[in-house]
Parts: sequence; C-alpha cells; structure tokens
Amino acid sequence: VAAACYLPNKPHSSEPYNISHSRKSKEKQTKNNRQKKKTMARTADFTDDGTSVGAGDNDTYTYDNDTLTEMSRATNNNSKGNPILIKLFSSCEDDALGSVHRAWAVTVLFMVVFFIVSCIEATKLHEEYGSSASYALQIAAYWSAILHLLLAIAGTFILKRFSTAFTVGCFLGVAVVVSQQDLLLFASFYHYQHGNLMFNLIFADLALALCILLTFFSLILGHFRNHIIVK
Repeated sequence: VAAACYLPNKPHSSEPYNISHSRKSKEKQTKNNRQKKKTMARTADFTDDGTSVGAGDNDTYTYDNDTLTEMSRATNNNSKGNPILIKLFSSCEDDALGSVHRAWAVTVLFMVVFFIVSCIEATKLHEEYGSSASYALQIAAYWSAILHLLLAIAGTFILKRFSTAFTVGCFLGVAVVVSQQDLLLFASFYHYQHGNLMFNLIFADLALALCILLTFFSLILGHFRNHIIVK
C-alpha cells in the first residue's frame, strides 16, 4: 500500500476514444466513396483499364475491384445469346442502343410509306364492285395500314419513353406477328388480277420489304434488349 502511494498519477487520456472515432469516420467515408463510385458506374461509360470519363471534360474516375466486377458481370450477361446473332451484330456492340434506334427509324420510314400505299391500294380495289375477293383484300389493305401506323407510334413511344421489360417484350412479339402478316399480304397481292395491277405489285413488294425489315429489327431488338430495358 505504501509503495502504491508513491506511484505517479497518470492523467486521464482520450486516445482510445479518438482512435475509435477516427476508425468509424474512415469506415463511413470508405462506404460513401464506394456508393459514389457505384452510382458513377451506372451513369458513365467505362474503359477496360478501370477509368471513366464523367460529366466534365477533364473528370476521370477510378473504380475499385467490386465495381469493376459488377460491371463485368453486366457486360457478360449482355454478351450471352445466340452465337449467330453475336457474330451478326458484332459491329453494333459499341453502340447497341443507337443501332436499335437507327434500325427502328428506317422501319418507321417504310411503314409511313406503306400506310400511304395501302390507302391507295384499298381505293383501287374499291372500284371492283362485283368481286367478293376484292372486298376482302380491301379490308386487309385498310387494316394493315391502320396496324402499321399504330405500331410505328407505339414502338417509338416504348423505345423513347417506356422501355420496361414488359413493354419491350410485348413490342417484340407484336413486331414478329406483323412481319408474318406482311408476308401473307405479299403472297395475297402478288400477281393479283383485280384492281390496278401496278399498285398490286408495288403493295406486295413493299409488304415483303417490311417483312424483312421487321424481322431484322426483331432480331436486333431481341439481341440488345438488355441495353433497351431501363426499369
């Protein structure tokens, strides 16, 4: 007891509290940095060396291993698919979204022309009063004109404003069905002997062209659907 009385009194130290507080601050800062990097990874284009150019002209971000692993997994999921389609659309991989939009723009242009030609073809067939076949094909021409116009409007809205998994799937299915309908229109109007023979041939050829375009668009949309779906 007497010896203990001679021991020097150590002042109260706050070092353990400071160390613990500093450690928590560093962990919180690291967590915030990782969250920020993941957010930038979703909105910025990244290169193979793990760097990305952000909104500014000289802003460059570096991602950690977890973020790069997540982005690599997403890229691998997009690359999975039919080997034939992967080889066919390999040149479109760098700008998949733009390729789909350009393919749809060309298809819409043909559908607008098809709408006009369909109305003229139905008018020409209306001159054949005594033929029930002409009346049936007249309805087919009017219906195909309306259907292609609605598809052009709905498809543009889905690609630009409402690209969910459900809407893109429905759009893809309707495009395939309409392409098969165009093939039937080609078979029905080609060399049809009533009405205007020249317009019958133009209508049939345009229907065949739309069948090919819609089939191609369906393939490229199905292949790059992961780039289109945003929700």
